[in-house]
Amino acid sequence: MKDNILKSTLLAGFFLLFFIFYNIFISTLFFIFKVSVSKYYAIVALVLSIMTIVFLLKKIDLLSIKKYYCIIISIIAPILIIIISVFLNGKIVDFSYDGNHYHKATVGLMTNGWNPLYEDARDFDQKQDQPIYISERIAIWVDHYARASHIYQANIYALTGNIECGKSINTLSIILMFLIIFSIMALKIKKIIFPLLSSICVVTYSVISAQFLTNYIDLLNYIFLTLLIFTFFIFEFRENKKQENIGLLLYFICLLLCINIKFTTFAYAGLFCLGFYIYYIIKLIKKKIDKKFFIKFTTASFIGVIVGVFVVGLAVYPKNFVTNGNPFYPLFGENKEDIITTNQPDYFKEKSSIEKYFISMFAKSANIQEYSGDKATLKIPFTVDSEELNAIKTTDTRMSGNGVLFSGIFILSILIICLTSYKIFKEHKGIFILCSIILGITILFIVFLGESWWARYFPQTYFIALIALLYLWLLKNKITKSLSYLFIIIILINNLITFKESINYSYDLNMNAKMQYQYMLDTTGGNVYIITEIAYPGIYYNIQDDLEEYNYTILPPKKSISLDEYQYLLSGLAYYRPKE
Repeated sequence: MKDNILKSTLLAGFFLLFFIFYNIFISTLFFIFKVSVSKYYAIVALVLSIMTIVFLLKKIDLLSIKKYYCIIISIIAPILIIIISVFLNGKIVDFSYDGNHYHKATVGLMTNGWNPLYEDARDFDQKQDQPIYISERIAIWVDHYARASHIYQANIYALTGNIECGKSINTLSIILMFLIIFSIMALKIKKIIFPLLSSICVVTYSVISAQFLTNYIDLLNYIFLTLLIFTFFIFEFRENKKQENIGLLLYFICLLLCINIKFTTFAYAGLFCLGFYIYYIIKLIKKKIDKKFFIKFTTASFIGVIVGVFVVGLAVYPKNFVTNGNPFYPLFGENKEDIITTNQPDYFKEKSSIEKYFISMFAKSANIQEYSGDKATLKIPFTVDSEELNAIKTTDTRMSGNGVLFSGIFILSILIICLTSYKIFKEHKGIFILCSIILGITILFIVFLGESWWARYFPQTYFIALIALLYLWLLKNKITKSLSYLFIIIILINNLITFKESINYSYDLNMNAKMQYQYMLDTTGGNVYIITEIAYPGIYYNIQDDLEEYNYTILPPKKSISLDEYQYLLSGLAYYRPKE
């Protein structure tokens, strides 16, 4: 019964994964036929997810009246999770910069009929009865950037009429990641405690904790890249064809999603997959790998890339190549956008990738940008001050964005890996090789990737801590077992500090906004002009969703706004004045 419950838990995770995948895949298919987002797509995706899980339950002989609990866990529970997640996210307004910059703009435009394959965002917007006056700078990202998450969000927005409900993709992705990793680990090692605690460590990573209540997509970058890499452990230790097929299914969907979440996720996934593919080729030459599996894996990779680029990513990669000569425009190619220089400390321009990485790693948590002229302040690992707590709560913490305790965790991780590697190699050679591939590619990124210092752009740093935790646990003596659980506690404290501060920050913003919002309605009777600064079109949709019963008009911006007015904009949804 225990194994059946764990298998059902695994299928519950896949249910949520299918729901996200079907939403995205159906929409992109209909884009090709000039049909835009519809509220029915989410319902169809739900039905298809149920049908897929029923099929899988039958395949593994869990579809019977006697095993009713399997149906409850794998079908009923995920449906309830989806409903609750959509409802709760709809109650929380995202006031983040990027969330209201291009993320909500993309979601709102698609929900209102924009087809990104055939029309530019500004052209579509200008034809609307109530345009949102999208700027050219925002349009660059709306038109050209990967948008898998936005497509899911647009479907949910169309269904609910609340743009904030689309953030449920974050909640569902976190839960499905936990369910899949936990259940597979527990089924493999026949124990519960370590898989449970280590899976909690995986899903509470500081970038997730800081962003899950916003429309930022860096957490999705981490989630689906981690799941993609996890599939290689499934392949390495598979015991039968069913496990192999589950791994291939997870691999295919995660690869497709990685290609279409962010350009950087595409690059990360490509290099990690290439590293493991070279490993498989070497094993094939030495006749240490099943040739049929190698062919299946190669086929899944090829089809995943083709579908990811030319179906789901058709309005991104091929269109960018045709219109701008580079599939990764605006990050690369002629007239590319530099999004890093102004977002890093000014003196980082003179530093190498490694120097920037280690300065950020061992600095106090802070948001230092080019304009500030400030420099990072180094600190003693495992120390924390109040300024750091203020910095870590935001979505894009620049210095020490992996958490206020992570510099100490990083040192411990390096020590653990160095001290245990030889024994792990002797006793668990397969795991050692897989982890070495991950570490090797991560080190290459640290050395050559100029953005590896910024946690939200480079989640691979966290892999180092997770590998150290795995090594410590694998030694399996009383001392190292106790140390592994102590290490888990340290990691969780680091992650939960970020989680707590992020929750408090979001709560404060939402409560302040509610008061400002009510004041606006009370003093004007709802008879208002809404004047929103041009850089934040996401605010328009919040207003449109919430003020339908009031007499309001949204105006294009008349002037640039001051910093004080910008703060007011974030706290009160909009800068406004009564109608005359």
